[in-house]
Amino acid sequence: MAQKIRVTVVTEYTPHLGHYPGDSVEEAAAFDERENNFVEYPTTYLDDPSELVSVTYEVVPTE
Repeated sequence: MAQKIRVTVVTEYTPHLGHYPGDSVEEAAAFDERENNFVEYPTTYLDDPSELVSVTYEVVPTE
């Protein structure tokens, strides 16, 4: 059975609410999930190393 490595990155950032519709962090998070999602814009979320909370690596089986 082949194996892969899974990398899990946790990042936290303080949104600049003036750049978002609405006025709460919850609305900013929903907007980012909908309009600025990580898969399409990864560098947006990884541009500041100080925002990285954790990075883990694990071996996962593949079929």
